Amino acid sequence: MNSSKQHQINGVDLLLILTVTLSWGMNYPVMKYVVMQFPPVSFRAITFVLGTVCIGLYAWYQKASLFVPRGERRQTLLLSIPNMVLWHLGLLHGLTLLNSGRTAIIGYTMPVWALLASVLFFSEKLTSRAVLAVACSLTATLLLGWHELSRFAGQPLGLVYTFGAAIAWGIGNAMMKNAKLSISSLNLTFWSLLSGTVFLTLFAVVFEIDRWRWPNWTEWLAIAYGGIITFAVSYVAWFQVARKLSPVASGLSIMLVPVVGLAGGALVLGEDIVREDIFALGFILLAMALALMPRKSMK
Repeated sequence: MNSSKQHQINGVDLLLILTVTLSWGMNYPVMKYVVMQFPPVSFRAITFVLGTVCIGLYAWYQKASLFVPRGERRQTLLLSIPNMVLWHLGLLHGLTLLNSGRTAIIGYTMPVWALLASVLFFSEKLTSRAVLAVACSLTATLLLGWHELSRFAGQPLGLVYTFGAAIAWGIGNAMMKNAKLSISSLNLTFWSLLSGTVFLTLFAVVFEIDRWRWPNWTEWLAIAYGGIITFAVSYVAWFQVARKLSPVASGLSIMLVPVVGLAGGALVLGEDIVREDIFALGFILLAMALALMPRKSMK
């Protein structure tokens, strides 16, 4: 493939970007609705099972191999820990304490932490842009934290959970970018989802077995949304976008997710949007733009 040629965005690409943006953004109010009444880790474990089955069926339909060479199995498993297990555990517990829009804003500081992890663990050069991105991200977090602490019913622990989840996802993203794997992205997603299913199911058995019950029909709809739309459809769409377009173009689908999450929480769940949320969202979008924008190459 000639890397000097940049793929131009066409109608299909725009549709894929819109699919990822809307589905991942609306995933936050959908999850918030469920975790307030159903055991959160059990809910996510069920969606993982459904997502794994859908990805597996898609791979079978495409006649794509899901074989992982022996020398790459350990690394494949390690990649699933921050990207699937720690990210979702922190996110779920954060959602039980924060509104969905605020959780989306904090969660999508991930590109900033991926940038920092690349500097700390993979010898990437620390730039002034990276420092500014971190400063913007921390400013947004302080704004949200101040609002939580200023309310009698505030839940600063929710910030800690979600912040930790974003850092774990960022580290996992840096690990993935620097991983030397021959398997396809679809293959990696399948095994990451399967690993996440095992870990989250064990966690649910240990900590939530006394709360287990059969989901009602609205919860089943949310489970179907999480497993089919959020995991299967959107992951496939994301891989199509991320592999063809420039980092800036593909990054658009990430940058707009917290905007959709904030608006979706207000429209669907009636969550309040306060001034601190708007300012924090602006700082996060600026931080993400700084983190995702490619540096000018030396000629």
